[in-house]
Amino acid sequence: MSTLFAFLVREPTIGRASPRRSGASPRQSRVKPGLAAVLGAPAAARVYRSFVMDLCERFSGLSVRSRVLAYAPRGARKSVELLASRHWRLMQQQGSTRGQVLASLCEYAFRSGHQRVVVLVTDCPTVPDSFVIEAFDRLLVDDVVLGPTTEGGVYLVGLSLERPELFLGFDWDGEGVFDALVDRAEAFGLVLGLVPHWYDVADAAGLERLESHLRALGVAGSEGLPKRTATLLGRLRQTE
Repeated sequence: MSTLFAFLVREPTIGRASPRRSGASPRQSRVKPGLAAVLGAPAAARVYRSFVMDLCERFSGLSVRSRVLAYAPRGARKSVELLASRHWRLMQQQGSTRGQVLASLCEYAFRSGHQRVVVLVTDCPTVPDSFVIEAFDRLLVDDVVLGPTTEGGVYLVGLSLERPELFLGFDWDGEGVFDALVDRAEAFGLVLGLVPHWYDVADAAGLERLESHLRALGVAGSEGLPKRTATLLGRLRQTE
């Protein structure tokens, strides 16, 4: 069965520069505004780049027919292309909301002949490969698969049939995204599957959890250690 794996990314740039931990407005960063409030916009952009590069490298070996890096905003192709390898096809995101982007991406996938689609919607660099593989396996039976975050959102969505309306009609920037998707899956009569919870890295608490996890992975000598992220965060902490 034809499969497509996609990863949503944004251009890893900032607005005007600001010193780290200066209390600068998160609006100065195009990505990770919660981390920009903690680290400063320039460092948050560097951290985001490391997240994306680690994930692109790790999932470049995933056994799927198509591998897509869906980027935004328009015109960001060149900067995003620097973060990926030849194993990824770049595609501009279509839509002004997360729901519209996911709906458009899934419509493209099914109209291109793919029968199972999994989209990684988080950039946490420690998401286990096994969770993504499990999502594809579950889609052999389930209509929709969700990977819930510990914060009430989702880090992964998957479909085995074309139902783009699943992602529309609610606020993806609000609370309870996971609950909203479960409600809609039930309302549409879809067979729902779940993969294990994982955490997001969008604020100070998420960053602290990531750093603790990276330390444990390093001590354990794990092959799953996102090396770029671990090295960068270590250097940032040394300069405090």
